[in-house]
Parts: sequence; C-alpha cells; structure tokens
Amino acid sequence: MHRRWHTRHPVVLFGHVVCPDPSSERGRELTGLEVANVQEASTESPAARLLFVGGVHGRTGTSVVKRLLCSHPKVSAVSGGETRMLEAVSEVWPMLDADAGYTPGAASTALAGFACHVRETLGDTVEVQAALQCLFAGLGAPAVRLVGRPRLPLPSPMSSRELAPLFGTFLTSVFRAAALDPSRPFLCEKTPSNAQYVRRLRQCMPDCRVIVMARHPVHAALSHTRRDWGPPDPVEAAAYTAAYFRSWRGAAVDDECVLMVRHERLVAEPRQVLDEIRAFLQLPPDVVWLDQASSEIRSSQDRTLSLPGEELVRVHAELAREMACYGYRASAEAR
Repeated sequence: MHRRWHTRHPVVLFGHVVCPDPSSERGRELTGLEVANVQEASTESPAARLLFVGGVHGRTGTSVVKRLLCSHPKVSAVSGGETRMLEAVSEVWPMLDADAGYTPGAASTALAGFACHVRETLGDTVEVQAALQCLFAGLGAPAVRLVGRPRLPLPSPMSSRELAPLFGTFLTSVFRAAALDPSRPFLCEKTPSNAQYVRRLRQCMPDCRVIVMARHPVHAALSHTRRDWGPPDPVEAAAYTAAYFRSWRGAAVDDECVLMVRHERLVAEPRQVLDEIRAFLQLPPDVVWLDQASSEIRSSQDRTLSLPGEELVRVHAELAREMACYGYRASAEAR
C-alpha cells in the first residue's frame, strides 16, 4: 500500500506556487450533496452491465454491430458516440501509478485533462460530475489552487492494484450516467480502439464482455483510402494497417470474455453470427430483434477490384504476415 500524498501547505508545482483550495474536500470524502446525488442515482437506476465493441483496425463493422445491439430491447447505447474512454483511462493511468510515471505535476495535469475529456464527451451533467468526484475522492485528489490559474486535482500515488477498482467503478457509473435509456439493463459502448485496450479494461472490470471485430487485412487497409483518418495511398494504408494488426496481436486477450467476430462471416451468416453474439453477451433471446437485425446486414464494397494488379500485389506484400496470422488468403482468393 502506497502512502497517500496530501498537502496542507503551499508547494511548487510545475513552476507555480500551489495552495490547497480551502473549499475542497480532502482525501476520500465527498460533500453531503455529492454523496446524496450518487446514492440517489444508484438507487433509481438498475445495476447495468457494460458491453464493449472494438475493432482491430479500419472499417470492420463495429458501427453496424453496435447499432444492431442497441436495437435489442434490453440494450441502451451510451451517449457521446465513440467516447474513447478506455484510451483516455490508459493514457492517464501511468501518470497516477506510483511504480510508473507518477510525479505530482504530471499526475495533476493528466487527471485534469482526463476530466475535461469526460465532460466534453459525455456532457457536464450532475451525474457525470458526481462520477468524477467519486473518482477524485478515491484517488485522494483534493482540488488545489494555482496562483493565477484554475483549480486542479492533485492525486496521490497509487499502485495498479488500487487503481483498477477505482476506474472500474468510475466506468460503470459514468456510462450509466450517459445512457440514452438508463432503464435498460445492458449498456453498449463502441470505440474501434477498444480492441487495443482490452487488457486494461479487464484489469478494471474482470467480468465485462467485449466484441472485437476483425476483417481481411487488405480490405481493412483499403477502407482507409476513402476516409480522412488514414493514408489515401493504398500501399501506405497497408503499412499503416499492418502496424495496427501487430499492435492488436500484442494487446489481444484470448479468454471467455472476449469474442472475435470476423466481418466476412457476419455478412455471410448474419442470423447465426448475431445470435452467437447475443448468447455471448448473455442477452435474452428475442426472435423479432434477431429477424430485423439480421435483415439489415449488407456486404461491403470490394475496393480491390479497382486497384491495378501491380499495386494490389504490393498491398498484399505489406500485409502478408497479418493475413497468415489471421488465416486469410492472398491474391484473387482474398477478393
């Protein structure tokens, strides 16, 4: 157990004199109003189970799967679109970890940036503020006042073992606060980069379920060429995609709580695959939902058909190792 770091006296923090804010609560205590808000929200809202959707890289079908899951009568979407919350947690984590990169200045700046991301993504509502305040209290982060600058949280150094349950509770609370329909027992959050942070998610929430979408590396690479978040050149896009597939292999978690779904199989056998996803996520059977959802699956455009043969060969060469690792074939058989 690491000793909590608090201050009652002015200190120097990133070149400025810092004074503890006398209006803030110290340590793990919340104000009476904050406690009341959290307790009231917990009492009125049923315990929600979080479902996460991510993708290895490129356009793999994450948006379609999320949309269809959220059409199930027991599943609510989380507002804010692609929240990138797991990415944000993973970025702030080392700054708070006593065994990694903790310094008071870096931790304070990182936690303030994290809170800003949460508010901008999910809304600056009373419920979101309460979830953040609970997190700050757990982190032992009183608000401090920099002379001439806004207040910032000043967290204590903690171990990963201590951080994990705090962020697990926070994710559950803040996503429930941002649910489009809080009465539904399942909440679905989709961000493609979730696939890169499964290990961190499992630290925080060991029992959560994750869907990871994968697609033929060549088609995933070419999906970037028509979007503004990837290289427009097919060969550059292939190299870009190969790097992400390698990163995914390093981050992958192969256990009963992670289900990899291949885009190609979803298109070829939509009813069977969607029912497998439903069962994996432990959603109740719903024939009406399954009929409607499976009828909405469409095949994706084959962009390899428009590439010159020589360029297609170079794309396949860049992705040869990834195709082999994931059991995909090259040349015309990949079309």
